[in-house]
Amino acid sequence: MKEKKNLLDYMAQAMIVFGIAMLVVACIGCLVGEEARGLSTMFALGGKGIPSNTVLEFMLVSVCITAIRFLFFSDAVIRKMSIAMRTIGMLASVIVLIGLFAYFFGWFPVDDPRCWVSFLVSFGICFVAGVAVSVLKEHMDNKQLEEGLRHLKEKQAEEP
Repeated sequence: MKEKKNLLDYMAQAMIVFGIAMLVVACIGCLVGEEARGLSTMFALGGKGIPSNTVLEFMLVSVCITAIRFLFFSDAVIRKMSIAMRTIGMLASVIVLIGLFAYFFGWFPVDDPRCWVSFLVSFGICFVAGVAVSVLKEHMDNKQLEEGLRHLKEKQAEEP
């Protein structure tokens, strides 16, 4: 069953991406904020919080990621590409996007391989967690649909 998306659905997706990103940055800030204070604008306040300009930058990147997701996973834009290729394309696009934001907003030194490794590890963990949640949600949705179908069949079998 296809479901029509509207602007509010995309705004909700962007807010979910934003919320998760802020949670991850806050956790990282608590762990390494003081050491990263001079390396990153994200941790300019050390472990005490996230600067408001960084929060706004993350909101913008969340909207961009949601647009990239729409681009790669909407049949309205890309029709004949496998899910695996769409996923790879989206991941590559998001990594490039983060690299651009890191460069322009000083999120981390883009010439330091340690920063890229740290980013890629945290990005990978978030990606795997997101996939796990999506698979779990799909499994629960399928179970609910199967249960509804079973009830419908039982009802039809009871009727003469």
